[in-house]
Amino acid sequence: MEKLKGMLLAVLLFVFILPAASLASSNETKTSTDVKGFDSNITNNSLAVSPDEETAVVSDSREQSLLVYDLKKGTLRKEIKGFVTPRNIVFVDGGSEFVVSDSTLGTLRFYNTKTLKLKDEVVVGPGAFGTAVSPDGRTMYVNNQAHSTVTIVDLETHKPISVITGFAQPRQGIVVSPDGAYVHVTNFLGDKVSVVDTAAKQIVREITGFSKIRAISVTPDGGTLYAANSGRNSISAVDISQGKIVDEIQVGQDPYGAALSPDGKILFASNKLDNTINVITVPDNRVIGTINGFNEPRQAITFSKDSKRAYVLNHDLSISLVDVDTRTITKTIQEDRHDKVDPYKLQVLKSEKVGNYLADSKGMTLYYFTKDKPGVSNCTGKCLEIWPPFHAENIKVSGGFHHSDFGTITREDGQKQTTYKGYPLYYFSKDLQAGDINGQGVNNIWFVLNKNFER
Repeated sequence: MEKLKGMLLAVLLFVFILPAASLASSNETKTSTDVKGFDSNITNNSLAVSPDEETAVVSDSREQSLLVYDLKKGTLRKEIKGFVTPRNIVFVDGGSEFVVSDSTLGTLRFYNTKTLKLKDEVVVGPGAFGTAVSPDGRTMYVNNQAHSTVTIVDLETHKPISVITGFAQPRQGIVVSPDGAYVHVTNFLGDKVSVVDTAAKQIVREITGFSKIRAISVTPDGGTLYAANSGRNSISAVDISQGKIVDEIQVGQDPYGAALSPDGKILFASNKLDNTINVITVPDNRVIGTINGFNEPRQAITFSKDSKRAYVLNHDLSISLVDVDTRTITKTIQEDRHDKVDPYKLQVLKSEKVGNYLADSKGMTLYYFTKDKPGVSNCTGKCLEIWPPFHAENIKVSGGFHHSDFGTITREDGQKQTTYKGYPLYYFSKDLQAGDINGQGVNNIWFVLNKNFER
């Protein structure tokens, strides 16, 4: 039997992992821009904070590099290049190293936290995504969305030791239970959580009933699992012993994050389209407040060991430092490079007809389309000839607007478009000069933009 198990493991390693070795090897002399991510259409970001809270490492799968911040100084330490689609970051070995998964390269890269030098690269197979470490720090579990597997890696030898099958596109969501006995894995297909017995190295249960499941977390006592449902704007509370959802907490639009504080008393639900975080008390599952001022927060949230501070990654890879007790952003840490985009200043103009409204830097009026949805433009084809999309980066604005409410989407035609609270912004082709508002009320579906979408 043991011989048979050994043969099966060898086959799994050959099928799922070894093909990536040639890719990783072939990329040794190339820059990351030579390779296009095979799964780059799947986007995510990641944030890891060292146990001493001195270092933070962040990534965005659309960027082919990492940013390393000095949290004490609030400055950028280094940009580490050479990735294709970096997926997840986690500190190991007491914080002396951090590990980065790259789904295109199919590897885990180990870096020294002090020197930021690459120490090792371990092949785990194309599709490597979310990662989680056992409580004893000896084992890493790696989701593989391309092969629908989870690879087990020995962190002492840096070698894959087993591959678990039976998942359905596991992506970023993976959490080890506090006692190390189980691993909880989200499946993009089927909207379910697979529960893995770590001793048996196999799936022993599946929990269903989610809707576009995103982040998950488990309470310190191992009794409850929380999951973000971006499909129904809620956080599900799961009784793990029963294996079913026992409570549903309504939150903001498009929740991605469901991060628990280490003391298990507070849960942060980050809402990507609202640019907010709902603060939820545990175990009574009550929303006690909303924190504003973020920029498309996703799953990348981590707490300090004493649960007094939280670090939240924004769309622009800046980090918002949050005081948990006062529920306020106390500081934002961001890169300060000479090649950054200059601020783009929007104007707030006033008209007797519509009151205050938003315009671009030259005074040309901006509009929104009532048939759009947050994050989605429904103006296509000939519509775009009349209503061209507006786009600008690093927006600055006053007059009651907040820069964190502005974001960017990539349209189906590939164009970038600026959004306000998720809604795409447009020009009107018949506005010929600054101050024109000829598009106001067209067909009763096009309107100038003010702070509260008043018509």
